[in-house]
Amino acid sequence: MKKLTSAWFEFAGARNTDKGVRLLSLPVRYHPKERGKLVEVPGRDGYLWAGEDAYGDVTVRVQCQTTDEADMAVVDAWLRGAGELRFSDDPERFYRARVVKAFSRSAAMNRFVNQAFTVTFDCQPFLYHREAEDVALTASPATVSNPGTHKSAPRLTIEGTGDAVLTIGTQILEVTDLAGGVIVDSESCECFDLTETALRNDRVTLMDDCFPVLQPGANIISWTGDGVTKVTVAPRWRDL
Repeated sequence: MKKLTSAWFEFAGARNTDKGVRLLSLPVRYHPKERGKLVEVPGRDGYLWAGEDAYGDVTVRVQCQTTDEADMAVVDAWLRGAGELRFSDDPERFYRARVVKAFSRSAAMNRFVNQAFTVTFDCQPFLYHREAEDVALTASPATVSNPGTHKSAPRLTIEGTGDAVLTIGTQILEVTDLAGGVIVDSESCECFDLTETALRNDRVTLMDDCFPVLQPGANIISWTGDGVTKVTVAPRWRDL
């Protein structure tokens, strides 16, 4: 493992060093809690796990101190809202994070011009891969390999005309009248036209009422429909 020569964090496209902020230590990052409950069954030893197939959020607290170059108005404007959050010890993955809780600043004892503060990020449970490039498929069947440790919720763009049936593993979806193309977004659980200005949920039928996912490892994707010209997968690889 490569030894770190400096520690930094990046939020909403800007690093702390660009804002005159020093990272005092790399934060503790917790594994997300699985949602569900333990159920005791009368007459049966132990318990059953009733899982929701979902995870709770993750709280990441970052301890900082400003340098002489910091403009606190700029720092305050930066550390608000939502954005991607990543750290120097894991630069190829990021959280989807939001600053929700207020934070206060106190003068550092050794330099009263500097300010010490802790910013709290509320993060979605997954670490997303930065290099999750779109995959363009023009021939059926094709294989798309998920390098993550958890199933991903992809964005599928199906281009062409006429009707189509798309299969991912055992998951099946039918599209009626592509009319140029349809976007199936498994994260928002919505379907759109190619301009993303109009919903197309009425043209897409999900065989198991669930939007398609890409499981870790190899996923075979195939389709029928002579009018299909291309299927583009925005994979959104992620890890727990």
